[in-house]
Amino acid sequence: MIDIFTYIDFRKLLKDLYEDRKKQHAFFSYRYIAQKVGFSSPGFFTNIIQGKRNISSEYIFKFAQLFKFNKSETEYFELLVNFGQAKNHSQKKYYFEKILANKKSKITITDARHYEFYNKWYYTAVRELVDIFPVKDDYDELAKKVHPPIKPAEARKAIEFLEQIGFIRRNAQGYFEQTDTFISTGYEAKSVAITNFLISMMELARYNVERLPRDKRSMSTLTFSISEEGYDSIMKRLKSIHREILEMVREDRSHNKQDRVYHVNVQVFPLSKVQ
Repeated sequence: MIDIFTYIDFRKLLKDLYEDRKKQHAFFSYRYIAQKVGFSSPGFFTNIIQGKRNISSEYIFKFAQLFKFNKSETEYFELLVNFGQAKNHSQKKYYFEKILANKKSKITITDARHYEFYNKWYYTAVRELVDIFPVKDDYDELAKKVHPPIKPAEARKAIEFLEQIGFIRRNAQGYFEQTDTFISTGYEAKSVAITNFLISMMELARYNVERLPRDKRSMSTLTFSISEEGYDSIMKRLKSIHREILEMVREDRSHNKQDRVYHVNVQVFPLSKVQ
């Protein structure tokens, strides 16, 4: 049996439902689906599961009838479709959180934790601070070390959450330390979470450009015209620089001299319509 509540990608769900029904009933074909749902051609269903075509609200309910969804399954399927066809990040975030909040959803154990980790920018800061300063139960002091400062209650929640998901742990002395454990999650959940994180960090960059002296931050801009080949070369170089910075960080950490937490933003985006 296909459990709809384990899915987050409605296109994969439809594909798996089709293959499951096909094994049970030889007559269950693309042509049969087209007749039942009301498509003009059997190829329309192929385009849907391949991401080439979207479906309307009318088809949501026709698919629900075809696969005999009950009321809660139909409501969940509608959420999946709205999430998968969202036109911008705000809509995607809205429907993703609705999916996570659904009482019957079975993706919350992994995806919700990963989502929350990146949804709060200061979780990453607190995790890094644990590696620098002795952190026990003084949440007032920990909150002050974050920039911009957070509330002690937020610092406590961050520690509790990070410990719960295995990102930090208490050592023999009762102090928190980092672990090497990371949550593996589906692409869609990760995509929404990382976009939330990027937006938060860009807002922090704006905050800091107005409040920090230049010797405490580095921000610069370039505007240029370039070919597609030139753009690809820049992207490859940026990936290389990213790896170089990580190696520098690893080397620095090996000496146990770190005394601050930094975040690096590199932003490249078009100012003209890309053909």
